[in-house]
Amino acid sequence: MVRHGKNATASSVYSYAERKKDSAQSGYGTLHARLGADSVKPFDCCCLSLQPCREPLISPDGYIFDKESVLKYILHRKDMYKLEKRKMKL
Repeated sequence: MVRHGKNATASSVYSYAERKKDSAQSGYGTLHARLGADSVKPFDCCCLSLQPCREPLISPDGYIFDKESVLKYILHRKDMYKLEKRKMKL
């Protein structure tokens, strides 16, 4: 039988784990993980509702919102602000 334990680390192959460790330490190469298709929203979808926009609005920063979703959000936050003001007055 051949002994495997003596030569376990003697290979000249640069392993995946070594490559990842060295690239993280040196800062060279890609440092970010690849994103899957489920983590990126489609181009024509609203940032609030994640549904396709019927009446698109674009922010100065380039984000796409649906007009209906923005109005619902503003009304929801308006009610929340009223409750917060009441709590602060008490």
